[in-house]
Amino acid sequence: MTTSLAPRPANEERRAKAVIQTGLIDNPKPELFQVYCDLAKDITDFDTATFSLFDNDFQCGMASAGRDDYEVGGKGERHSNNICSYVLLSSEPLLMPDLREDPTWKNHPAILDGSSIWLGYAGFPVINRDNYALGTLCMLHTSPKAISETVIPLIQKITKNIAFLLDLQTDQKQLTSEKMLEAASAFQKDFPTLSLADFKLFLAASAGRAIDANNADGLMNSGLLELDADEVILTRKGRNLQESMKIQPKPLNRIKISGSDATEVLDEMLSKLN
Repeated sequence: MTTSLAPRPANEERRAKAVIQTGLIDNPKPELFQVYCDLAKDITDFDTATFSLFDNDFQCGMASAGRDDYEVGGKGERHSNNICSYVLLSSEPLLMPDLREDPTWKNHPAILDGSSIWLGYAGFPVINRDNYALGTLCMLHTSPKAISETVIPLIQKITKNIAFLLDLQTDQKQLTSEKMLEAASAFQKDFPTLSLADFKLFLAASAGRAIDANNADGLMNSGLLELDADEVILTRKGRNLQESMKIQPKPLNRIKISGSDATEVLDEMLSKLN
């Protein structure tokens, strides 16, 4: 084997774009995924379990269990000797109980020279709702080890949960951006002479933070803020602007349920959390 680039999926450009849109490549959130690595390690009884995302060029570590040397956010090149890169090429797991006996990977340089500490391998693609393999959940073992047929569906359920979180990250990032753009447009439309600093200060006041009156001249002169017993608060005009910016908090609807209905709702909520 050479150290050329690993083959890319047919939808690589769109796939890599979807990875970037999660916002996790440069800002990993291992707390979201650690539990899934722990579960995968425990369920398979492999030595390690690692979840990675793959951008255009690199395998990017998100979370891991069983590795003291693991670096969250660490990046490794997607070259031809990077086994996990090949997991992206199929919707089915890549299972190799003994790398030394695999027709392809027995020729891996680390296998040939005996330097590899890993022999058992099980890699599962993490496929999002748009059918893009954004990453992998890979298990490694220091001795030959096969993953049982009964465990495979359990790991696939874990990868589906990870994929759901990735889609959720993308949705939340997009929704936050759209809300901010909408709020900024409404603010600028109604008060074109106010600055970005005024916009940020108004958001802070809307969030209930303490505001220094000495910095709020523009907002106070525009009638959006006022002093009340030495405290800067929103005026009626300010609250109306909150509404047009769609940052006014709305009360939750109260739903009264009881008996078996309540039990069913609770069970459904818990099942979704699980």
